Amino acid sequence: MSVTYRLTLGNVSARELEELFAAAGLGGRVGDKLRRAFLNSPLVCLAYDGDRLVGASRAITDGEYHGLIYDVAIHPDYQRQGIGQHMMEELLNRLPVWRVMLVADEGVQEFYRSLGFGSYPDVMARLDWARLHDAAGNE
Repeated sequence: MSVTYRLTLGNVSARELEELFAAAGLGGRVGDKLRRAFLNSPLVCLAYDGDRLVGASRAITDGEYHGLIYDVAIHPDYQRQGIGQHMMEELLNRLPVWRVMLVADEGVQEFYRSLGFGSYPDVMARLDWARLHDAAGNE
């Protein structure tokens, strides 16, 4: 296995991203909306084994104070091989800000703690489930 990393979205398809996210247990992100989320993110890091997409991550930032890392997805066949750590390091090295935040399920929080992340008490979120997917016919 020789994993290579790309820092641009290139010609990755919505289908490739959707299949990776489903395999990694990050379902719920489907269709072209998922690809558009990556297109609209100034920082991406993709991992490939040959032509196969095996990891994808993205971040947004104001470039001064805050950065948010989203969607760190690694195919289960490639987990625990340093790919997630490498992708996180790529993103963190390109985020010139004092606070980087992310949302992490309980099962992966220890991984993020090993990279210097910790709980942050004053965070709130507003969820609009109607906007999770494209409207019918808008994919």
